[in-house]
Amino acid sequence: MLELVSVYLDDMDPNWHKEEEATLTDILILMTHGRVHYMLNGETLTVEKGDLLLIRKGVMRAGENAQEGAHQKYSVHFHLNERGHELFADAGTHLRLKARSYDYMKQRFAILTQQWFGQRMYADVICTGIAHELLGGFLQETVESRFTSVKLRLMSEVQNYIAAHYREPIRIEELAQLVDRAPNYVTQSFKEVTGLTPISYMHQVRVHAARDLILNTRMTIREVSDFLGYSDQAHFNRVFKKMMGYPPSSLIREVQRRS
Repeated sequence: MLELVSVYLDDMDPNWHKEEEATLTDILILMTHGRVHYMLNGETLTVEKGDLLLIRKGVMRAGENAQEGAHQKYSVHFHLNERGHELFADAGTHLRLKARSYDYMKQRFAILTQQWFGQRMYADVICTGIAHELLGGFLQETVESRFTSVKLRLMSEVQNYIAAHYREPIRIEELAQLVDRAPNYVTQSFKEVTGLTPISYMHQVRVHAARDLILNTRMTIREVSDFLGYSDQAHFNRVFKKMMGYPPSSLIREVQRRS
């Protein structure tokens, strides 16, 4: 999705400022202290602690410390490939949001910076991986920013419950009782947040568990089907093929080739 170009830590420089010029890469910034005033294509934008800011390549950018003094921020500079441009097609010149997972994002930016400047063996592989993770996290946060914290918390409870009980029969009414909401609310909200209905999510968890069991145990497909709560193996086969694009029997052939 991206080619990593550089990583920076601006660390409490009282004289920090940036003359106006076009950005040569896409930039993802996390503010960790203070405030910065940016001018982006003529638009004034103030960024403060906890903000994530994506600035697109080619944007005319200038910046300076806010009046109260110096700031601290991490930034990662990168080129997007075709897939990346598709994902950020609606971002415009820039995109700012308040990081919901601020502490985690700060930790990952810090590790990225340590690896980048430490230049230990395979640091380039680690840095590229973390940069992808940060950009993926930013994309998730842009989606989740559309929902209230209450809805996200309730749907997280539903998700965790399904992950813990996926081998059991799960009914929408049961999930609705779990979060004290109407069944229609749970179905619609879960799909808004995850892109799947609760039942489709349950099948997805089951299918990934099935793949692991077939590849790494001596269980037959029927035994896996029964273990995961499917009373009908034919139904399990249909669900598996629909989600994975191939039948579970093809995994058996892969196991046989290994042995």
